[in-house]
Amino acid sequence: MTATADRDGRWRVCIAGAGAIGTTLATRLAVAGHEVSVVARGATRAAIEADGLTLTDREGTHHARVAAGSADELGPQDAVLICAKATDHATLARAVLPVVGEGTLVVPVVNGIPWWYFEGVPGRHAGSAVEAVDPGGRLKAEMPLDRIIGAVTYVTAERLGPGVARSTNPLRMVVGEIDHTVTARVEALAAVLRSAGIATEVSARIRDPLWTKVIGNITSNPLSVLTGATLREIYTDPTLSHVARQLLDEALVTAAAHGARMDLDPDAFLAMGASMGDIRTSMLQDYDKGLPLELAAIGDAVAELAELKGLAMPRTRTILDLVRFRAAKSRAEADGPSSRKDVA
Repeated sequence: MTATADRDGRWRVCIAGAGAIGTTLATRLAVAGHEVSVVARGATRAAIEADGLTLTDREGTHHARVAAGSADELGPQDAVLICAKATDHATLARAVLPVVGEGTLVVPVVNGIPWWYFEGVPGRHAGSAVEAVDPGGRLKAEMPLDRIIGAVTYVTAERLGPGVARSTNPLRMVVGEIDHTVTARVEALAAVLRSAGIATEVSARIRDPLWTKVIGNITSNPLSVLTGATLREIYTDPTLSHVARQLLDEALVTAAAHGARMDLDPDAFLAMGASMGDIRTSMLQDYDKGLPLELAAIGDAVAELAELKGLAMPRTRTILDLVRFRAAKSRAEADGPSSRKDVA
């Protein structure tokens, strides 16, 4: 850690990615007294410099002034949280390397299977790249693997504008070393997050909660794009919940094949999903905005890991193909007039 962190408990924390999750974490950390900076440019940087950050959550509305700029301007940090969408993660991860000094913790906050999945633990595929999210292992080769801390976020948030976010559910994270040890540095990181009001658990097997989050995503996000359904509808409608259960079963088999240990009861899992209420998934929100979908990390990487174990995941692959078609069609229609001819 840097001298700042050792001296008074205040950390220098850089948030890379000023979307809903990044704004939420940055605001809470700044309000807690940590020295927070945000990697931002253009209109987002201008808005943050002018008005700071604003977060409305279950505890009220919080305002915070933070530094904003490029990584080159911000200097070495105690920790950098990379909060980009999986589609932008590689680009942003490379961009933040200038803030990585001696002892800086690098925390990729991503949905789905992370690029570091096969790092730090033994096994047949140790050191392999996850091609769906890191083609050719280029990102893995560039990042400081000894600084990586795994993270799983359970934060539901919406970006209302540059530097403005709203979160309606409790804020929770799980962090852990990617080699499945428990160290002083990961305990210190968890303490910093807790100081910001984020319920944070340290896991000695970070891939276990990671798989739980992956299963939640793969059973809901793609289906939401195909149907427009909320979480409550996906997990309670007889037709959709039947499909979700099929996706759940395939993902559980894949997770188990890769050694995940999860005490997950399928019926209880579906009930928990339904209890989230009429929330629209992040993938559905991205689809409605015409943004790229996180299919690679949430779906394709899972199918890739299944294939490594000789598992087919036929229902999952079919759903992913249908989502890909729907997204491509939507983009084509947005780009110009349709050439479709209706037949009576």
